[in-house]
Amino acid sequence: MITGINGLLGQNLVQEYGHDHEIFGLDLNPGIFEDLDHIHVKQMDLNNTNALGEHINQVRPGKIIHTAAYTNVDRAEDDHEIAFAVNAEVPKYIANICLDLDIPLVHISTDYVFSGDSGPYAESDQCDARGKYAESKLAGETVVLESGAKAAVIRPNVMYGHGKHLSSSFVEWLVNELKNERSVRIVDDQYNNPTYARRLAWVTRLVLDQKAWGIWHFGSKEVVSRYTFALKIADTFGLSSALINAISTVDLNQKAPRPLRSGLICEKLNKELGVPILSIDEELALLKEEMDVA
Repeated sequence: MITGINGLLGQNLVQEYGHDHEIFGLDLNPGIFEDLDHIHVKQMDLNNTNALGEHINQVRPGKIIHTAAYTNVDRAEDDHEIAFAVNAEVPKYIANICLDLDIPLVHISTDYVFSGDSGPYAESDQCDARGKYAESKLAGETVVLESGAKAAVIRPNVMYGHGKHLSSSFVEWLVNELKNERSVRIVDDQYNNPTYARRLAWVTRLVLDQKAWGIWHFGSKEVVSRYTFALKIADTFGLSSALINAISTVDLNQKAPRPLRSGLICEKLNKELGVPILSIDEELALLKEEMDVA
């Protein structure tokens, strides 16, 4: 069972599991997947915990991957009750069901659980969430880990990849803007090691197969600014970087704080599960190949 199945990671999880699993998807929005023999998508507000509980009890999935979340970082400052309901109360409810029914659970979190003052961060580093979105995501992963369920929390950062009808696919947005010769402004003072969704889906499956419960970080090998990431995207897709203009985060006048010096140390995944940590250039090349095929 995949929550948020229409999202970027949800779609990539369908790619990962679709050839050898029956998939039950849940999403707030109408489905982009046809109801095939092995893919069944139900439109549902996960805050309706009665309906959610009934559905999980009826399906009895072998595993649940919870990707659905409230992700509007700035709006969460005002809609914090909704953000906490979606990002903390829903994961708590799902984790408790997973405990009762002995269902393994993967919960997708974020690097925003850290302050972003002194990254990159390891799994063992102290969390210090700043802003309502970050606080709600930290609360969500905490209740999952404390539930007693067989659960893993995976933290990506700046997730990107390929999918259909996505509103927040940074790479595809940037490629489209540059192809149409439109200039863009990209911050040069936010540092991350971006997470390629296709490989995150594979890592998620590996964590479940290995029953590797606990916290895991996943991103690329090097930490770069968002501006440098944009330059790498332009280079990979053979587009002009002259249209990419560097700005500071303060120029955007955003309501919620952003982690500036973030990034995730992925040595644990590499050492304990044998996951190769690739460079940004290597993963962008894989994405270009994926998009060319699509």
